Amino acid sequence: MKDRGPDRRSGGGRRAGEAGGRPLEGPPLVTCPHCGSLVPAGEFCGHCGAHLTEGNVRRTHAFAAVPSERVAHLSIITTLFPHLPHRSGQPFRVALIAGVALVIALAALHLFALATVAAVLVLPLLYLIYLYEVEIYETEPWLVIGATMVVGAALGALFANLAGGALSGLLLTGDRDTGFVLAGIAIPVIAQALMLAGPLFLFAFRSRFREPLDGLAFGAASALGFSLGSSLVRFWPLLAGPLVASGSSVDWALRLTRAGLLVALVNASTTALVTAAIWLHRYDRRRAGRPVQSTILVAAIVAFGVQIAIAIIGFLAQDLVVDLATLGVAAVALLLYVRRVIHDSLMVEGAEHEIGPDATCPECHHIVPTMAFCPSCGAARTASSKRARPTVAGRA
Repeated sequence: MKDRGPDRRSGGGRRAGEAGGRPLEGPPLVTCPHCGSLVPAGEFCGHCGAHLTEGNVRRTHAFAAVPSERVAHLSIITTLFPHLPHRSGQPFRVALIAGVALVIALAALHLFALATVAAVLVLPLLYLIYLYEVEIYETEPWLVIGATMVVGAALGALFANLAGGALSGLLLTGDRDTGFVLAGIAIPVIAQALMLAGPLFLFAFRSRFREPLDGLAFGAASALGFSLGSSLVRFWPLLAGPLVASGSSVDWALRLTRAGLLVALVNASTTALVTAAIWLHRYDRRRAGRPVQSTILVAAIVAFGVQIAIAIIGFLAQDLVVDLATLGVAAVALLLYVRRVIHDSLMVEGAEHEIGPDATCPECHHIVPTMAFCPSCGAARTASSKRARPTVAGRA
């Protein structure tokens, strides 16, 4: 991009694209009371994202990825699929509901093998479509998908085979104490570490993926691949059996909902939580004042702690209803926690303060100056699809 030299805006003067000192047509400029920047008048500061009219810096009433929702709002799609504009998320919601309904219907017909395939594939397939739709991978789709979903699935299948065999052997010998340590501590810790392997490879060797939401997407994709691989190993005897099987339809519907939805959501949330915090640590230029809940240490403690707690309760209770309730509560709490981390990450924009040319906001569809945040709805620019993302002035 052409060098502007001394005319380049650094704090509060001219719009990008001005010539000869004559300003372009556009909204008037106001001073943000929070960051002190001169920004276009609107509901939100285009630089720091604070709510201008209410003076609300934390803006918990407007989720930075989807400002029409509160930060404390339960939603699978807008939490784990944050790059989707609000209107584009509806087909994914419908597909997810349809997938769950298909699993229940197949289980009711005693087509347990087909129900299992549908249950373990619905979330990974939706996430693959999401990655393609928003182009998280930029110009390296095979590397990103391979390092996350493919490697995750391979590690999940291998680990489930080894861990399942070791745990079964201990339980057959009656050694429940060693079995408790293995099932309640070792297995969940190692499994969580393996789900982080692919994203950490990308973090170390592909620094071009620098945004916190990149890390979140890589973590969720890796965890969904891991869940798919481990579930296929666990249910392989059923998949290799007859098409129509005997057994309780309700029992199998609950078991498949547990494996295909709840376990996958918990794994995706814990892994995405850690990877988003890791990417945020590199992205955030501040040396102090970072939100405690978004630090790497706290995110890791929550992620590994939740996995261990779920495993211990499952081992001690040995009851499907208790297991489902535990996973359900954990999934809800984790989704809300991940939203908090996403919001904190997006509010740490770190882009140079310039006012770019007018462009259509992918969230609210208003024509606004291109900045870190939409002055109209407050949506973070880095939460939009990379395919249709406008360019902030001074950046490629």
